[in-house]
Amino acid sequence: MNQLNKLFAFAFVFIACVSLLMAAENNELPSIDELKRLHFEGSDGQYTLNKLKSVYASGRILYYSEDETIERGFRIYKKRPNKYRSFYETKLAQKVVQLEVIYDGENAIQIFSHGGREVYRENLQGDALDSIKFESRLEGPFLLVLEENKQYLTVEGYQYIEGEKCILLTVDERSEYPYSNIWLSAENFQEVKFDRFINIEGKEALEEVYFRNFKNMQGILVASRMDKFVDGKRNFTTFIDDFNVNYGLYDSLFDINSN
Repeated sequence: MNQLNKLFAFAFVFIACVSLLMAAENNELPSIDELKRLHFEGSDGQYTLNKLKSVYASGRILYYSEDETIERGFRIYKKRPNKYRSFYETKLAQKVVQLEVIYDGENAIQIFSHGGREVYRENLQGDALDSIKFESRLEGPFLLVLEENKQYLTVEGYQYIEGEKCILLTVDERSEYPYSNIWLSAENFQEVKFDRFINIEGKEALEEVYFRNFKNMQGILVASRMDKFVDGKRNFTTFIDDFNVNYGLYDSLFDINSN
C-alpha cells in the first residue's frame, strides 16, 4: 500500500471512529424534561418558582470600544413576577453620572442624574419597554423558552465550548424570545453560552454571550462573569461581585410614581 492509500485508509478509520463516538454520545442525550430536572439540580434545586422570590446583584461592567474602556458600577433588583430596578453609575471627573431604570410590571421610566441631581426622566415605550420587560425576568434563556413551549427546544447533540463539554439546544423561530442557540454545561446543566441575531443600525449582527466563572452563592450557581461579543468583537464584560436571593424587597422600591 503506497503512502496515499495509507493516508486514505487512516482518514477512513478516523472518520468511522469519530462517527461511532458521536453516535454513542447522541444515544445518551438527555430529553428536554431530563434537562429541566438536571438544570434545577445543578442550582441545588433552589432556582424554582416557589422558592426564588427576588434577587439583588451588584458589580461592574466594562464597555469596550476601539478607543477606550469604560467601567460602570451597577446594582440590580428583581422581584417576581416581573418587577425591576437598576442603577448604572459612571465616574466622570469628580462627579458621578447615574442612569436609573424602574419597571413596576406594566410601565417603566428611566432617570438620568449628574452629580447627585436629576437632569431628566422619561417614560420608556416600544422596543425600550420590551427590553426592560425581558430583563425583569429571573429565569435564564433555557427556562424562558421551556416555560413558553418545550416543543420550541431541540436537543441537537454535544459540542465543546472553550474546552467544556456542552449540550447544544436550538430554539424554534416561533419562540417569542430572540435566542438562536443555547448551550448547557454537561456538568452542571447551567447556561454556558447563547447566541442570537440582533439589529444594529439596520444591519443584522450575531451576538454571542458567554457565562463564566460559576460560583455557588447562597445555594445557587451563578456565573460571576459574562462576556458579550458582537460579530466576533468583545462588546462588554460583566462582573458580579455580590449576589443575594430572597432579599426582602418591598413593592414600593419599584413604584415609578414615588421615585
